[in-house]
Amino acid sequence: MNNNTVIITGTGFRHNENFNSSENIFTSENVKINIGTATAKILAQKGYNIILISRTIEKLEIIRKDILMLFPNITVAIYPIDILNEESCHQFFKNLSNESNYYYVHSAGLSTGSYDLKDDNPYLPIEEIPVDLPSLEFTTVVKSLLIMMKGLLPFFSNQLLSKVVVINSMSGIRSYPLGYSHSSAKGGLHNAVRALSLELSKRNILFSEIMPGIVDTGLYDNNAVVKSVRRIGKEFGYNYDTSDIPKMNPLCVADVVYTCLVSEANILSINMVSQGQWTHQNS
Repeated sequence: MNNNTVIITGTGFRHNENFNSSENIFTSENVKINIGTATAKILAQKGYNIILISRTIEKLEIIRKDILMLFPNITVAIYPIDILNEESCHQFFKNLSNESNYYYVHSAGLSTGSYDLKDDNPYLPIEEIPVDLPSLEFTTVVKSLLIMMKGLLPFFSNQLLSKVVVINSMSGIRSYPLGYSHSSAKGGLHNAVRALSLELSKRNILFSEIMPGIVDTGLYDNNAVVKSVRRIGKEFGYNYDTSDIPKMNPLCVADVVYTCLVSEANILSINMVSQGQWTHQNS
């Protein structure tokens, strides 16, 4: 049994109309888990105790139930809080035990339902981007990281070694047509992580940044998103009009999170794309 506890934010999943909560989300054909939930599964499998944070208690309860069904010997705690709300986060940290050794996985994003984005599509031409969308995307990932880090610092200061893994996106280091809002936000997060790494590594708080390309979380089942990604792909010589858009399983990203946590090295960053996606690493 691993004695470390990992705090994971942004855990969730998407499901179709045929989903029944009695199904296990990790085996159901009606569900697609996100990166945070995939990370929770992999770390639970490796024996870590986990704390799951998201805004939706109903989904958190399902995730906890299904993880414990697979791995009954670990502890899974859930907290339905908004990590952009300082007071909610303050209460969370106030109730956190001082007896565990904590790691943190930051997997935050502008989730479905938190903002009324047309067709749930962040890849928009400049004429169609709501003027408040870039700042909302930026705030969601950057402000939440700051709030969580300020709350974790008192715990980290009492640990010999602390690790933080930030799930960013390839959009953080490469721009593309239709990517004004998304690339701006993820680029801000990329530089925020680098600044934190330089400042806090001297205090044995090590940061790893994982930047995946397209991940099969259900977002790319949306016709409007598919249309946009096909257009982006053509800009780089990839034609997905007659084929599926290449997507990696979120468990691929979760495997890398685990590698970052157990490595004796400080893995600074990992870039990864699905086989068949464009592979450029800058604009």
